[in-house]
Amino acid sequence: MPSMRHVVHIMAACTLLATAACSDRVTAPRATIHYLGHSAFVFTFDNGLTVLTDYGKSRAYGLDSPIFGLGGLRPDVMTRSHDHPDHAGGSLPDGYGQLVTDGGRFEGNGLTITPIPTFEGTLDTADNTSYLFEYRGVKILHLGDCQALIVAIEDSVVQERVRTLYPDSYDLVLAPIGFVRDILNEAAQFVTLLDARRVIPMHYWNPADRDTFLELLENEGDARGRRYRVRAEQGATLRLDRIAEADSVVEAIGLTPGPLRLR
Repeated sequence: MPSMRHVVHIMAACTLLATAACSDRVTAPRATIHYLGHSAFVFTFDNGLTVLTDYGKSRAYGLDSPIFGLGGLRPDVMTRSHDHPDHAGGSLPDGYGQLVTDGGRFEGNGLTITPIPTFEGTLDTADNTSYLFEYRGVKILHLGDCQALIVAIEDSVVQERVRTLYPDSYDLVLAPIGFVRDILNEAAQFVTLLDARRVIPMHYWNPADRDTFLELLENEGDARGRRYRVRAEQGATLRLDRIAEADSVVEAIGLTPGPLRLR
C-alpha cells in the first residue's frame, strides 16, 4: 500500500498532467480543413463551428475544376471573396448560417473573420477579398483571387504592397495558383513573401499545375530564410492539431479535392 508521501506525489503529478493538457487545448486548438475544390473549403473548429468558403459552381466556364458536395452540411458561416460563378455559383443548402461577403466582418463563438481587400483584375482598384480567420490563436488566410498582385510580383513596389496587405504570421495560407495564363512561377514567388507555416495551393484547373507549384517551392527559401518541404496528402482533409511552431521549414501541402462526408 503506497505511503501518504507517494499519494501526494501521485496527486501532484496528475494535477500537473491535467494542467498541461488543459493548457495544450487552449494554446493548440484543433481545426480540420477539407478541400472541396477550386477555392472552396470547409473549416471545422474544435467547438463544432463550421465555415464554408467560396462555394462556387463546379466546373464553371466549362473548365475542369470540380467542386464537390457538402454531404448535407449546413455551415454556420459562409464567406465569398467575390461574385464570379466559380466562387459564388454553388447551390447552397437550406438552413445555412450567416453569409459574409463584400468585405464583411464576422465575430462570434471564438472565431473572428477579417476582410482584406485585394486585387484580381487590376492593381488600381480592389475588386476581391481575402479573409483572415482567427480562432484561439490559429490564423488561416484565404487569399481569394489576388492574381493581379501575383502577376506583378517581380515589381518591388508590388512586393511591398503584398507585405503591407498580409503582414501577419499565418498557420495556414490558401493560395490561388491558376489564372487566364500560366502564373505558377509568379505564384511561388508570391508565397515566399508571406510569413506562412503551411501553404495549400488552390484555384487551379489541372492537378499537374498543383504538383508543379509544389515542386517549384520544394527546397526553395522564403524571405525569412526558411525552406519549403512538400507534404503530399492522401485525400482532401488536413488536421491542424496545434499552432505551427517557428522553425526552419514551411510545409507546402497538396490536397486532392473530394466530397465532404459527415460522420
